[in-house]
Amino acid sequence: MFTKIKVRVRFMAKNVKKYWTLKDIRSFTMKKFETVRLLLDAGMQKEAMIYMFHILAWLIENKHDVKKAPSSTVKEYFTDLVKSSKIPAQNVHPFVNIIEEMLYSHHELEANILDSYKEKWANIYTDLAGELPPAL
Repeated sequence: MFTKIKVRVRFMAKNVKKYWTLKDIRSFTMKKFETVRLLLDAGMQKEAMIYMFHILAWLIENKHDVKKAPSSTVKEYFTDLVKSSKIPAQNVHPFVNIIEEMLYSHHELEANILDSYKEKWANIYTDLAGELPPAL
């Protein structure tokens, strides 16, 4: 009887969620930025921007335990985060507009879209981490 209880307790202890410290977030972001730099060096601007979106999604999942459903759009995902007061709306809407333009428009993107995107991305990162992101 005690064996079953010990096993069950041990099993439950493995499922305990460990939240990242600011140091963990910084380290994670710097590692992921290596991939972003490689994509940018290869001229893959859109792919780098999408990868940066995924960095935010991983941070949101860790900090707020909210995962993007495969069926939800970027707008739906961030709208739900704003509605639940997890991220302030003033930084989300400009960011989502750039992502939607990048993903769904059929025209050539502006030359400075990456700079604008990085600025909006940094605002959301700051909302999540409480500090500016490492330099890209």
